[in-house]
Formats: sequence, C-alpha cells, structure tokens
Amino acid sequence: MTQAPGAPRERLFTGTFYNLWALSFVTFLSAFQLFPTVPFRILALGGSKGEAGLFLGLYTAAAALSAPLTGSIADHVGRRRLAIVASIAFVAFSLLYAVVTERSLLLAVAVVHGVLWSGILTASGGIMTNLIPASRRTEGLAYWGMASTVAIAVAPLIGLRLYQIGWNVMCFVMAGLSVVMAAIATVLPHDEPRPGARFPRINEIVAPKVVLTALSLTTVSFGYGGLTSYVALLSVERKIDPPSLFFTVFALMILVSRIFFGPVADKFTTKAMLYPAIIVMAMAIAILALGETKLWMIAAGALYGTGLGVAFPTFMSFVMGRTDPSRRGATFGNVIMAFDSGIGVGSAATGAVIQRFGYRPAFLGAALLSLGAIAVFQMTSKLWDDVEG
Repeated sequence: MTQAPGAPRERLFTGTFYNLWALSFVTFLSAFQLFPTVPFRILALGGSKGEAGLFLGLYTAAAALSAPLTGSIADHVGRRRLAIVASIAFVAFSLLYAVVTERSLLLAVAVVHGVLWSGILTASGGIMTNLIPASRRTEGLAYWGMASTVAIAVAPLIGLRLYQIGWNVMCFVMAGLSVVMAAIATVLPHDEPRPGARFPRINEIVAPKVVLTALSLTTVSFGYGGLTSYVALLSVERKIDPPSLFFTVFALMILVSRIFFGPVADKFTTKAMLYPAIIVMAMAIAILALGETKLWMIAAGALYGTGLGVAFPTFMSFVMGRTDPSRRGATFGNVIMAFDSGIGVGSAATGAVIQRFGYRPAFLGAALLSLGAIAVFQMTSKLWDDVEG
C-alpha cells in the first residue's frame, strides 16, 4: 500500500516501536547466548554430540510447531498479556538451566522454552504489524528485523565469554535479560482480545491460505537451513579462515539491505521486491557450490544477506497486510512455522546429500529449489483477493 503523491509520510518511529525493537533485541540476545553454549554444557554433563545437537533441534521444532497456537492464543487473550507471561516464564527457565544436571530433563526444558519463545515472537509480531502504518509496512518490518540481526551477531560471542567464566553466570545473565524483557512488555500498549471464545478453535490456529502462500518461504528457508548448518564446515574444508566469514558478511549485508531498501520497499509491488531477492539468494548458494576461494565466500555471504534481508520483510508485509488485525498473531505464527520448518528440513536434507554426494551437489540442489519459490508464490498469491501485479 502506498500513500497519495505529495502526502506527508505517516509516522513510523514511535515510543511503542522502539519498545518492541528493544524487546526483540533482548529476546534474541538472551536465546542466542544459550544456543552456542548449551552443547558444551551437555558434553560436560557426559552427553554426546548427538544429544548436543538434539537440544537445538527440539527447541526449534517446539517453537516452529507451536507458533500458530501461541499466535492464536495471543489474539484471544491479549498479545501484551502473553508477552508479559512468557517473559516472566523466561526468567524461571533461565534459572532452571543453572540447576538441571540431568540431560533428559535439559532436553525437556528445551521443548517448553521453545514454546515460550514462540509466544513472545508471535505476540510482539502481532502488536508490531498492527502498529506500523500500512503505507510503510515493509519498511517498518525491515527495521524491526534489524533488532534480531544485531542480537544474533553479538550474542554468541557474549555467551561463549560468559560460559568461560561459568555456566551459572551465563544463566543468571539470561535471567536478568528476561527480567528486562518482562519490564519492556509491561509498557506495551493494551490490546483488545479477540471477541468470542477465550481460547482459539482449530480453524483459527492454522490458516490454510497463509500456510500455502508461506510454502514459498519454506522453499527459501530450506537453503538457509543447509547454509547455517554446513557453511562453516565447508569453510574449514576449503581452508577459508575464519570459518565464520560467511556469517559475518551475511549479517552485515542484512543490516545494509534493510537500511537501503527499507525506505523504498513500499513504493514497489511485492513481486518486484521478492522475485529479485529470491534470485539473488539462489545465486549466492550456487556460488558456495562452485566458488572455492575466500573472495567467493565473501560474495556469497553478501548476496545471501542482501536477498534474505529484502525477501523476509517483503513476504511478511504481503501476508500481514491482507490479514484481519484481530488475527495477526496467528498469521505471524503460521509464517514463523513455515520458515522454521524449512530450516529444519533443509538442514537435515542437506546433510544427507552432503554425506552421500558432497557439498557441490547439495548446494546446487538447494539453489535450484530456492528458485522454485518464485513459482510457488506466483501460484499461491492468487488465493488472496487483492494481489498487486
């Protein structure tokens, strides 16, 4: 949606926008301190590398599969209320990690923690998409997404440093961050729960039209899952140092792309923004498959960061802009489920292909599949009444 020519731009940066940005930043800062350090904790408790990987798998699966439910609950009971409750629960679970020494219990905690994570994301996502002016929706979502990008860039380093001091120290820091999350959630605006039943019905949790359209995002995130799991190993095999080079360039270009494209994104149609971004991401994966030098690794990271930095907020804006405001929590949850499911399946499938055929066929296959997202969106976007050209 665009404004009339010559009309003043609607205000985007409000106090609530900054509070939601801060909530997202602190939420990701807390979680991404945990993810790189908990494998060391599990190994220290006598666990295997398989168990260490299982923790993140269970956490991610729980978050993805529960997102439509927690989003719909947020619509029904109030998004601010759910954000507060989930943040307070985050405090308890952060402290629980410090005292749990049974590996099986630690994995069980991961499942519940993942559900709480999805509750905060869907609640805050519903509030944010209702807050952002329709004429600046893609721009606003792009800027909001920078909060998680910045947090993900710095949190692992902080977490690993804290872990060197002591596991319990890191857990207490996570608990402190969760207190900050709860404090921010309390100052978010009150929202009216959706009229009707207190808890959602099945047909309100899963939105078929959203899920079908989000298959294009699942197709894109399939390649993303493979990259996040194996690009560091690929760097080591090709003697590219540091192994984190791809991720550093990738994160930087997500920020740059959102700063550059955010202000102009709403002036173009969804397809005009989304399709080139998908092509750029496919090119990046193909470069990883074929290019074997540090320069090619930098190019791949730059292209993939640019593509994803544009594609995700563009897609989210398309779907959320066509959803009734009272159901945006559930819609946000459905999109998160689609994206995270692609990451999980992509990681597993890419690993299987690499094991049998090697990196090059695996990444070339992922690149071709990413291009398929254009065809998926072209077909499924017709399900919506008002689709731009």
